[in-house]
Amino acid sequence: MSVSDRAAAIWIGAIAAGVYLAAGIGLTTDYDYHGRLAAALLDGRWWLTDAPYWLNELLSCGDGRLCVVYPPLPAILTLPLVPFFSTATAQVIASRVAGGASAGVLYYALRAYGAPRLYALAGVVLSTFGTTLFFSSVDGRAWYAAHAVSMLFLAGSFAIAARGGAPLLVGVLLGVSALARLPVAAAAPALALLAARRSGARFRPALLRVVAGGLPFALMYLGYNLLRWGTPLDEGYARLTQGDYFFQHGLFSPLYLVRQLHAIFLEPPDFVEGTPFFFRPRFVGMSLFLTTPAFLWMFVALRDVRRDVAVGATALAALLALLPDLFHGTVGFQQFGYRFSIDAQPFLVALALSGDGFLRGVWRRRPTILFVAVILFSVAVNVYATIAITRFDYWQ
Repeated sequence: MSVSDRAAAIWIGAIAAGVYLAAGIGLTTDYDYHGRLAAALLDGRWWLTDAPYWLNELLSCGDGRLCVVYPPLPAILTLPLVPFFSTATAQVIASRVAGGASAGVLYYALRAYGAPRLYALAGVVLSTFGTTLFFSSVDGRAWYAAHAVSMLFLAGSFAIAARGGAPLLVGVLLGVSALARLPVAAAAPALALLAARRSGARFRPALLRVVAGGLPFALMYLGYNLLRWGTPLDEGYARLTQGDYFFQHGLFSPLYLVRQLHAIFLEPPDFVEGTPFFFRPRFVGMSLFLTTPAFLWMFVALRDVRRDVAVGATALAALLALLPDLFHGTVGFQQFGYRFSIDAQPFLVALALSGDGFLRGVWRRRPTILFVAVILFSVAVNVYATIAITRFDYWQ
């Protein structure tokens, strides 16, 4: 990894964060759970004392106390902004900065993964503007902000693992990421395998170090649960889903797999005669491969799963990170695309690049024309949807 790659990563992250901030000028959110929690934390409380009626995912956690169900990292990153902005504005700024900055970290990760510079740049364009990360980060409502924040640190964990760095640091960054999106923690074994194989170390000690790196953050979350619910278990999510039509078999169940696969592969947009570009985003979501058709190339990469340890470990990381989502009761709506894919996005991007440019251990020098065209189409889809939804409320 050259110094120029590190400098490029910094510039890419800064520019992308600036673009995300510009895309969200004048936009805020009604769902400022994290911003309100940040304000409470500054006041020495982990609970809210009041909230508007539309914040209906707050739960009672004591006399006159309302607790935010979600993990706390987005609120923590919002803390420095709360004294200067409203809670809603502070939250969306944190979301946009984190989502945009992830572009630089991902560039560094893709270079460590082995992608040539042009491929790494193509991957950054794809991730930053050609996936639902763009809309989610710019919109910045609570559950979207969690994805943006998690993506930043997940890409960092992937970068350290891909260059054969310290497994302890891999675990630290993964643990931080999980404090925004819990499912990403499931990728730990695959990232340990990648770090071990890239450094020539044994897998078991590497896995133990990854776990050790993430353990303090797991304990922190258990302690946070204890403060909120009086038990280290995540009782909040269980209470939130009681009586919910979409969770008739509990929070997680194999019976939910069919609806998740439909959302990933088959969920269409609405085609509306006489409307611009003929389609309208649906709030329930849209197929991952209609939202980001460049991700179809990741299936081509599977040809090298058994030949190349980096491809194999990355594919395993993607699968493990998505497993909790695949058995979850809802598909992530209200959303554009399939937002749960962001839990595995660094790995999906790396696999898509491998599908186009990596064969039998050798990378092409530059992406194929077809792949570039599909990346640009992915960008067009996501930029159109982001403008249509955020600026014109064009959402069925």
